[in-house]
Amino acid sequence: MNYCPNCGNKLTHTIKVENKPYKQCSCGYIDWNNWVNVSAVVVARNLNDEILMVRIKKSKTYTFPGGFRDLGETLEEAAKRECFEETGYDIDQLKLIHVDTLDSDRLVWVVFEAKIISGNFIENQEVDHIEFVKKTKLKDIYPLRGPLTKRLRDLLIKK
Repeated sequence: MNYCPNCGNKLTHTIKVENKPYKQCSCGYIDWNNWVNVSAVVVARNLNDEILMVRIKKSKTYTFPGGFRDLGETLEEAAKRECFEETGYDIDQLKLIHVDTLDSDRLVWVVFEAKIISGNFIENQEVDHIEFVKKTKLKDIYPLRGPLTKRLRDLLIKK
């Protein structure tokens, strides 16, 4: 960050806290350099207890439905919206099951388990294919999108 979100001035000063440098504004604002993006992610299950996974069109990799929370949304609302946008499926009965982080991407995944209540797959700009996967077959889904997808898949396999 180069400019103060409070007054708009350039962050011109540097202070050290615990031997780490942080930018500071003349108004007193300190950029702690600790912002993160928050994604609501869904482990959505159908009536057969199969888990919904999506294949990202661009990378041809698999992950779980989800995405960034919009301002003004609850995490649950974001999870429902993202699942519908990526798959065409409506979900309900959300239950928080896991939180994970990937500091290199400044990313926090807030993971909910949910039941699919209606819908049909609709191909879209992000997702070109879906799979309903039995827990015993999760290990066979490949390639995975990234380390958070792999860690969540591995966690589900162990459950």
